[in-house]
Amino acid sequence: MSGGDSLERYREDFPALNRRRRGKPAVYFDNACTTLVPTQVIEAMNEYYEDFPSCGGGRSRHWFAEEVTTRLKASRRTVAEFINAASEKEIIFTMNTSHAINAVALGFRFRPGDNVLLTDKEHNSNLLPWLRLQEKGIIGVDRTVPGAADAFDLEDFERRMKNGRIRLVSMAFTSNTTGHTIPAKEIVNIAHEHGARVLLDGAQTVPHAPVDVRDLDVDFLAFSLHKMCGPRGVGVLYGKGELLAWAERGGGGADNVVESTILGGGTVDDATHDSYNLFEAPGRFEAGIQDYAGQIASGAAIKYLRDIGMDRIRAHEVRLNSYLTEEISSRYESAGWFKILGPRDAAERGGILTFEVKRPNAIGIAEQLSDKNNIMIRDGVFCAHSYFNERYGVGWMRPRAHAEHRMVYRVSLYFYNTMEECRTFLDTLHEVFEERSYI
Repeated sequence: MSGGDSLERYREDFPALNRRRRGKPAVYFDNACTTLVPTQVIEAMNEYYEDFPSCGGGRSRHWFAEEVTTRLKASRRTVAEFINAASEKEIIFTMNTSHAINAVALGFRFRPGDNVLLTDKEHNSNLLPWLRLQEKGIIGVDRTVPGAADAFDLEDFERRMKNGRIRLVSMAFTSNTTGHTIPAKEIVNIAHEHGARVLLDGAQTVPHAPVDVRDLDVDFLAFSLHKMCGPRGVGVLYGKGELLAWAERGGGGADNVVESTILGGGTVDDATHDSYNLFEAPGRFEAGIQDYAGQIASGAAIKYLRDIGMDRIRAHEVRLNSYLTEEISSRYESAGWFKILGPRDAAERGGILTFEVKRPNAIGIAEQLSDKNNIMIRDGVFCAHSYFNERYGVGWMRPRAHAEHRMVYRVSLYFYNTMEECRTFLDTLHEVFEERSYI
């Protein structure tokens, strides 16, 4: 990805990068929130609406419907191959990562006294579902304590697995706040040794690096297509076949399976006024008319990334992040009011660079970057309120004194970003700091 010709060719696929405002190009550094969309994916979505806008999944038996069903099967197979699932039946289309995690939280057959173990850096989507179950008295919620440099502490994790009644481990594979990636394979091995299942929130991992669910031996994996050049409103829940295969006839089943929690059209094989039989997975989990255009385009998005190469994407992000980290650290960290969150080595943060500015009136820098040079980054808490409230104290965003002012900003990169854009960001940020008399 370091070659300029190759990089420029990929950038040409993204219509949004052709936009200009006040004569200046867009600099999109908000990829951890959602990525831009290439023409190939847009065309795949439009093709559905223009050529065969019909029901899919075997509901109807005509020309258009057969085309939808064929395309959906191909897309599901593409997703399965991308993460090396054993079967496309292990791929459930959801609305997003949040929906996928909730499907496990609500459908897992917990027993009295069961606990779920999280990290301290969970996105709200992998925190709130478990807290609600805890409020209802169904489970207890525990979390790991980070080790040195705010990294994952395997020893602490193993202690908690030995001492607690952990039934399910549910963790962000890669933090959307610090960019730190947990040692997932070791975590899965330890959890399985203690009889627990593992759900990984892969929203910030699957779009940026190769993920092999069989090599990891992970039980569940959730991710969103909108973070990997795909359509909005489509996510994926991967689950091992045996954990999705409970036959609901008779109401029995294994303890570790996930039940369908949203039922209706498309999920049922047969029904009477008194009973029903559901399809096998994935059909039993995909109730109602689906986003067929988005699911078909998901396959196009994955093929697009696969053609580029996930290893190349990862290497390019690290190269850009290493440059930004070196430059921004040398310029500001010695001043005491600027701090990069997460590991010091950019290679351990992938495409994420989050930094804290602790100065009076530290808010508004993201708006200034956008106004000056169309640079788009994220500020705030990134849907990880608990992490920042633990770090800075509840109410930190409403400080009582000027000395307590701070704000957190996140630069998140993808393969279509360039070194030139990084330099533009650095120069513009420096200009903002000068105008604010920070330097």
